Amino acid sequence: MPTKEIRSLREEGESRGSFRPLGRREWIFILAGWLIASLLLILINQAGLFFSRQKAYGYEEGDIAEEDFYVEEDLVFVDEEATEKVVNLNRSLTPPVYEVQKEITDSVLDRFDRFSAFLETAAEKRLPTELMDELRTEFPGAMTGLLDLELYRDTEKLKALLSKSRNALEVLQLGGIFKLHSGDGGASGVIEVVYPGSLSGHRVTVIRDAVVEPDKVPQILSQMDTIKSLPTDESEFAGALVSYFFEPNGFYNEALSIQSKNEAEEGTEPVVVKVSSGTKLLSAGRVVTSKEAGIISALKERRNTGIHGFLDPLLFMAVIFVLGLVGAVNFGIVLNNPKALWLYIALAGTYILVTAVVVNFVPFHGNWDVSIVLPTSLFTLLLAQLLQNRKMAVLTSILMALLLYFLNPQSSYAFLITLAAGIGGTLSVKRRETRMGLLRAGPRLAIIMAFFTLFTGIFFRIPIKRTLILSSGAALNGLLTGILSLAFLPLLEHVLNTATTFRLIELSDQNVSILKRMRLQAPGTYIHSQNVAHLAEAACDAIGADGLLARVGAYYHDIGKVDQPHFFVENQSGENKHDDLKASLSVAVIKSHVKIGLEKGRELRLPDEVLQVIEQHHGTSVIRYFYDRALKEKGGESVSPEDFSYGGPKPGSREAAVVMLADSAEAATRTLKKPTAAKLEKYVWDLIMERFRMGELNECDLTLRDLETIKATFVHVLTGQFHNRIEYPKDEDGTQG
Repeated sequence: MPTKEIRSLREEGESRGSFRPLGRREWIFILAGWLIASLLLILINQAGLFFSRQKAYGYEEGDIAEEDFYVEEDLVFVDEEATEKVVNLNRSLTPPVYEVQKEITDSVLDRFDRFSAFLETAAEKRLPTELMDELRTEFPGAMTGLLDLELYRDTEKLKALLSKSRNALEVLQLGGIFKLHSGDGGASGVIEVVYPGSLSGHRVTVIRDAVVEPDKVPQILSQMDTIKSLPTDESEFAGALVSYFFEPNGFYNEALSIQSKNEAEEGTEPVVVKVSSGTKLLSAGRVVTSKEAGIISALKERRNTGIHGFLDPLLFMAVIFVLGLVGAVNFGIVLNNPKALWLYIALAGTYILVTAVVVNFVPFHGNWDVSIVLPTSLFTLLLAQLLQNRKMAVLTSILMALLLYFLNPQSSYAFLITLAAGIGGTLSVKRRETRMGLLRAGPRLAIIMAFFTLFTGIFFRIPIKRTLILSSGAALNGLLTGILSLAFLPLLEHVLNTATTFRLIELSDQNVSILKRMRLQAPGTYIHSQNVAHLAEAACDAIGADGLLARVGAYYHDIGKVDQPHFFVENQSGENKHDDLKASLSVAVIKSHVKIGLEKGRELRLPDEVLQVIEQHHGTSVIRYFYDRALKEKGGESVSPEDFSYGGPKPGSREAAVVMLADSAEAATRTLKKPTAAKLEKYVWDLIMERFRMGELNECDLTLRDLETIKATFVHVLTGQFHNRIEYPKDEDGTQG
């Protein structure tokens, strides 16, 4: 085959394996499912408010509780009211800020220094009359009587006294003489002082009663060592002098005080309340306290009783549907069968219903948890077995865990346990296992769930007693899953008629009545079906398709020949009934075996997937032998190929397509004389490419790489069927040994 043609066929074949964009009808179906699922959550959540255990949500502070009430799930919330009280307390305890102003201190000391210089000059009796008048004007009252004092005449003593007075004044002014507001210091009884030269953020905390106020100056002066050690007349003079010159220089700073209070508020940690699951919140006959009312308010908010009770389910289910679609696209998950789609919807809807009801209406006190009670593993096990799609079941497990996390927020523990239960249920049953394998699935799942629950409990630091109880509950859940699956799986198989592993294994039993009839009445067709089954199963296993489905489909693909076996060449022993029939009548008989087989399959209640193999195993191919004979009979007249073609449809699944190719290969290679591996390889590849060029594989997802694998597998199996045997020597009586 030319390289260019192979490349174009490869591109065309591989393009058929890509994801098909969703149509308008499918989008409408998805939107309807999203809306129904959201409404289901909303109705169940809101319905919980009308039941007796929801009465507690109506209690307010001061009410009398009518019955005991337990918190059903771990609760962590911020108590806004308590936080506000703490903020107000911290603001009230924040001391006011005062600032000592350096400008006033400098001004006071400067005036004192000018006055001291005057006295020293006056003491030396060189004081002009004009300056005297000026100083009396500047320091009114301070000059009265000073010139007449005996002290005034002793210059050295006056200088020493003025120096001590200045030191006392400087100490007072630098330490701060405060003009306090009434009530400053508040509940803390302290103030903060910002001194000259310091940053506004560096403050000194001072007891309010210890600060110097103007009326305390005389008392403070009398206690200073420099003043207290002077004689009485000198100490009085120094005290009077300091009292005359001092000025308050510590004043309230409103901006810094407000900033301090704001910083105290911002630094206040919110009051976080933690309530463990199973805590008894209310007791019958007791008054509801403010703290209990706050917890009830938090529970009400958790229950989404406001606008969020309607909006949140809509948004959450939108996220779930988007995640599901993205996962399906990226993992190649497709549900082309309408029955499989409705089955998935039924199981998913049932799980949503059960989970919402359990979370909203079943109280969990003490050591139990909702994730241990939910039958998550049972749902995923049924899903994996009924749909035969583990990828879909694993993706659904993730979505189930997210659903529980939405209904039971702030519970990462329940999320992980639910996720483990879902995936464990998916993987607990091996492929191609018998029904009794479900009993083994129970203990396997119990061990998985028990250990995972134990390790998760240790990770979350759950008390060991509760962890052991939860692990035991998880193990019991796993055992019950195995037992209940034995009851539900056959029932759902019967109602939905799905091609589960167990159903296919039962149908592969060669003692099924229709196969026994075929073996007795149409032995050639029976052997042909067995050979096709071996080819199809091996090829499907090689390309990752369902080999068991292909094998069972091949067993039953020709059951329409049972009633008229002698019209088909594999059952003829010399006489050909078609020799006496026109080509048009013969082809009608040949084509009828597909329709008859489909009717028999429906009578036997074969799964839809097997019926599709029966219906599609010839596709729309032309029955070449009778078409050529019709051309000869007509003598050159036009003959329509459609009249000599099967009615289809073309194979819609990889398994049906492989059975078609195996059917053609098995029948055609029987005509080869002395077949070799090389002959078989070329012959099989030509048959496959003929089907490809005729468009018979356009509706399935086989790529050219798959076709190459199928060819290699067919050749390997057929080579084993057509191998040469050793010619044994004859005995003396003429028989072979």
